[in-house]
Amino acid sequence: MKERRDPAVINKPAALDFLFKPKSVAVIGASNRPLTIGYRILRNLSESGYKGAVYPVHPAEDTVGGLKAYKSILDVPGGVDVAHVVVKSALVPAALEECGRNSVRSVIVNTAGFSETGGEGLALEKKIIKIAAKAKMRLFGPNCQGIMNSDPLVRAYCNFTYTKLQRGGISVAAQSGGVGEVLIQRLNTLGAGFRMYASNGNAADISIPEIMSYWADDEETKVILIHLESLADPEEFMEIASRVGRKKPVLALRTGRTAEGSRAVVSHTGRLMGSGVPLELMLEKCGVVSFRDQDELCQAAVAFASQPLPKGKRVAIVTNTGGHGIIAADACVEAGLLVPPLPDRTREALKAGLFPEAAAGNPVDVLATATPAHYGLALGELMKDGGADSVLVTFITPFFVDCEGVAREIVKACAGKEKTVAAVIMTDKARQAKTLEIVKESGIPVYDFPETAAKALGAMARLAEYRARSGETFEPFDVDKAAARAVVTAARKAKRAVLGARECAIILDSYGIPRAPAANCANLEDCLSAAGKLGFPVVLKIDSASVIHKTEAGGVVLNIKDKKELAAKFKGMKSLAPRPRFLVQKQLPAGIEIIAGARAVPGAGHVIMFGLGGVFVEVLKDVVFQFAPLSEQAARRMVASIKSHAILEGFRGKAGADTEKLAEILVKLSQLVADLPEITELDLNPVFAYQDPSKTAAVDVRINLNLSTVHRNIP
Repeated sequence: MKERRDPAVINKPAALDFLFKPKSVAVIGASNRPLTIGYRILRNLSESGYKGAVYPVHPAEDTVGGLKAYKSILDVPGGVDVAHVVVKSALVPAALEECGRNSVRSVIVNTAGFSETGGEGLALEKKIIKIAAKAKMRLFGPNCQGIMNSDPLVRAYCNFTYTKLQRGGISVAAQSGGVGEVLIQRLNTLGAGFRMYASNGNAADISIPEIMSYWADDEETKVILIHLESLADPEEFMEIASRVGRKKPVLALRTGRTAEGSRAVVSHTGRLMGSGVPLELMLEKCGVVSFRDQDELCQAAVAFASQPLPKGKRVAIVTNTGGHGIIAADACVEAGLLVPPLPDRTREALKAGLFPEAAAGNPVDVLATATPAHYGLALGELMKDGGADSVLVTFITPFFVDCEGVAREIVKACAGKEKTVAAVIMTDKARQAKTLEIVKESGIPVYDFPETAAKALGAMARLAEYRARSGETFEPFDVDKAAARAVVTAARKAKRAVLGARECAIILDSYGIPRAPAANCANLEDCLSAAGKLGFPVVLKIDSASVIHKTEAGGVVLNIKDKKELAAKFKGMKSLAPRPRFLVQKQLPAGIEIIAGARAVPGAGHVIMFGLGGVFVEVLKDVVFQFAPLSEQAARRMVASIKSHAILEGFRGKAGADTEKLAEILVKLSQLVADLPEITELDLNPVFAYQDPSKTAAVDVRINLNLSTVHRNIP
């Protein structure tokens, strides 16, 4: 991992002005040959109307692209803000040395052949990082596209793509230049344009988090879009994204979700979490709204850029065709929104002003023959109604209606209001161009289908919910951290990565996490004595680091009823491992089996898991995840969000479980792993849960430790 940047530098508002608002650009490797990057960059700067000075650098040409060419960057007048480097990778170090000698402030290394190729390429990248740092020159790339700024006062097209500079309020940063280019092309097609763009390739120096920090202080950037494949420095990302996300919406396209994990895991938590979950959870923890679909991301960005965030999930729908009203309602519910009944006062006002045949429910169907006044009335009532946080208006343009008048009424009714509005206008775009223009120019996002609009509103509601959670705080319990710390320290000193049953018990007891009564035993005599004290029936378990999955190996025997049976089961079990120890545990009555666990994510902390447990946990996979530490509210949400929550509440005469006790266990578990970052994986599976919270207890626990580097947890 590269050296962390000084936060004071990252947070400085104008820290990257020289890159995104350059007063001069040099192109080292400029060319007169059309099918070259050096040629395309010069053409883009010229055709975009770039306001600064441009200096082509070519060792043999007198002019390039109609401009005076310089033999070397050393011949260019000093004070260059950006120098593109488009030469063979082996020549890049020398080019950067010369840039440093001429006080170039930043270099965009478009050339590939660095760390993305491994081996020699990685060594070469480390070399240019050192050269740039020594010269106090910022490095963008290598193996990158570059940047763009659509500001009329700048018009910097320091990039080799063909995308039009169309001004807007959405700034886009992408790890993949191809993905980034498609995103801004789609924004242009939607009429939204973009503010600034950056694709930084290998990100050897200037990172996406640093770019986000810069855009957070740019008044013209209303929304930030980022494309992520991986995070080189999760800690830096989470620190900066959390701060930026409180200032303006950050939307992320997460790719590479289905990749296999980079290492084998032995815990249920690790296998169920996989490799894609941590980044998704990081984004949520930072208040970043994630997407899996490029078009959905762009469509939502249009709404984020022009509309206020809703105060909640309630949406009111207006339509002039019942079928699309139903489609809109279904889509809203599927997007996580609520479509509640309208208040009586609103229903009465609608009934009094609309056609008698109109439906004054939610959706409100004003009918196909509705006039502009009807639309104005319906929207006016919904915009002032306290029963909805956002309004979705759908309009199919009949030939017998004043469609432009309807558009004007939509704009008038929504103007100056605080509610979020999205419009769906289903029409012949050529015939109704003016109708579309009226609504779009007002700042109301216009969509082709209700499903698209519903997803955009759902994304906005998610961000509103994330921000509301930011006030939640983790309240620690009174625990014996020292006792648990002593166990971990001793095990690591002895180079033991897997804790024994006795050690696990001490740690759980230190944090007040209930467990089934049990005794650790070395031989049959110990087991018989323990069973006598605990009282039959009991459970016999092998306690050996070499037996990972005890049940499958025959290392767990349940419901042993007497000493004779215990002795027989002991005899059969002791051959499963060399010099094993044993655990004799009180057999608990049948309860609802729950799993709770944690897994470390290097550089980001621990992810907590909760769900339906037992032997079928990896078949049903009814689990949810969240980063530690957990607030009480977050723990309750986890418990309530599993698909099998109805089982916890009790159904068909069957007793449920005390969910507050389960939430308490999750909070304590999150405190435990936050205090002991050496823990890599922890499973409580199963936890037997009952209506009586005093009886809820973990009956099996596994704790693995990291014996080398320990990453701190992110609060």
